[in-house]
Amino acid sequence: MTSLPAAGRAIGVRLVNADWNFWPDGLDRPGIWHECARLGFDAMEVGVYRADEELSAAAMGAIAGLAAETGLGVQAVLFSMPAGRWPDGGLASATDSARAVAEIIETARRAADLGAQVLGVWPGADPPERRAPGDGATDGWARTLDAVDAVASAAEPLGLSVAVEYKPGQLVAGADDALRLADAVGRPAVGVLVDTAHALAGGEDLAGLPARCGPRLLHVHLGDSGGDADADLPPGSEHDFVPFLAGLASSGYAGALSFDLYGSVEAGVATGREASDQSLRYIRAAQAQAQARTTR
Repeated sequence: MTSLPAAGRAIGVRLVNADWNFWPDGLDRPGIWHECARLGFDAMEVGVYRADEELSAAAMGAIAGLAAETGLGVQAVLFSMPAGRWPDGGLASATDSARAVAEIIETARRAADLGAQVLGVWPGADPPERRAPGDGATDGWARTLDAVDAVASAAEPLGLSVAVEYKPGQLVAGADDALRLADAVGRPAVGVLVDTAHALAGGEDLAGLPARCGPRLLHVHLGDSGGDADADLPPGSEHDFVPFLAGLASSGYAGALSFDLYGSVEAGVATGREASDQSLRYIRAAQAQAQARTTR
């Protein structure tokens, strides 16, 4: 990993930590919030599988109390749809798409109550799109468009943007897929969630992604990868992130930078605290270098 000195954060870009980075360690919600406050994060991102679990009435009350206590509000909520929880598929499923939409909309309502600005959606249970020669979009792709449109129609009045996260090997596999989806839905509040580890694993040009996504880039998850989309290594472990951060600055991106380190913590590469601290220090310093590069 490149060693960088401590530096200030870029103006206007919030550095956010995801609560799920601590789940493998078994840290409870108060422990997570207080740890992130001690480390110096600006806000939190909350991971959700089911609204009635991670955003139950008790959880909502606890999160609101911790936000007031620590000063770390909720910047974003990510609704994740892994295949293990959605064995028949999610947004693209002929049987489960309506249920998925209802669950995500309920998550959006509760996310708005917490003051979140972004609702991330990871449609991880939907397999790659299959096309026959000469065919247009499959039924699964069309269902996904309708589902995202329905979610956005409910989320927009709540003040939420909807950012779709892509990952190699899935229906929404890369930036081109996510942009195609957002453009087809055609709502200003619908855009792309770039997970840098997913982008690197998919062979994408990280530095060029901000310009490629333009105003459709609504949220960023920071993680590194040597080729495994699930590695979630601390940024700087394998790649220099200064060009990517310079690209963000040049593009005028004003959203948050949120750390997704779950895979590395689950694999025992580091604890949630260690991975978060290492990542935060690296990105703060890399931001300073990126700013210097863009203002020369």
